[in-house]
Amino acid sequence: MFFFNENSWLAAAIIIFLRYFLIAGVAYFVFYIWKKNKLSHLKIQEKNPTPIQIKKEFFYSMLSLLIYSATSGLVLYWYKLGVTKIYFDINEYGITYLIGSVFIMVVIHDTYFYWTHKLMHSYKWFYRFHKIHHSSHQPTPWAAFAFHPVEAFISLGIIPLIIFIIPTHPIALILFLIIMTIYNVLIHLGYEIFAKKSVLHFIGKWKNTTRDHDLHHEIGGRFNYGLYFSFWDRIMGTYLEKQTTSFEKKLL
Repeated sequence: MFFFNENSWLAAAIIIFLRYFLIAGVAYFVFYIWKKNKLSHLKIQEKNPTPIQIKKEFFYSMLSLLIYSATSGLVLYWYKLGVTKIYFDINEYGITYLIGSVFIMVVIHDTYFYWTHKLMHSYKWFYRFHKIHHSSHQPTPWAAFAFHPVEAFISLGIIPLIIFIIPTHPIALILFLIIMTIYNVLIHLGYEIFAKKSVLHFIGKWKNTTRDHDLHHEIGGRFNYGLYFSFWDRIMGTYLEKQTTSFEKKLL
């Protein structure tokens, strides 16, 4: 019960901010400051983000993190009501399920993200809310959670969806949130770190890459709505082939 006591919401808030600063901060420092010149060949767009854009990304990400932190207590509240499928004894489902449940969460989240992201690109939703995120035409790691408050609340919907549907151990949930943050930072990195063969491989093509999402930002949407995978984009005809990007031409 360590994960769910009176101070859980405060601990969750601290973890939420630390997770963002550690992952996004390290990525930004390495690619945009420390190894900027050495890794320039991996940069997807030739144009650089402006200082104003970066400040805006940071501001709205902070706002989103405040919303995430303020609402983290809801998980504790729902658990006390007995309406979640949160469990604490690992032996109840076994270590194999605990590990597998993380992958299940990723798949559920990818589906949730695709459809809510596609909704955000409808005319009214885009100009009211999602336009803030798309003000970053050359996204950086700080853009990972740069959302309008309404979009931040919608993105939170994945948490109740998971804990209400599948048996969830707190460790699995924490691992999922770490993976989510890492991948969110990765697709906003602005640099393609995967090797060419990996990106173009039959299996590799099913994962969503930095340049997939970077292209989404560069052209203003309509394509490449996925987060972890390109599955839904391919099924729904919203996937823009990687070979059409300027970065792909540079690779070839």
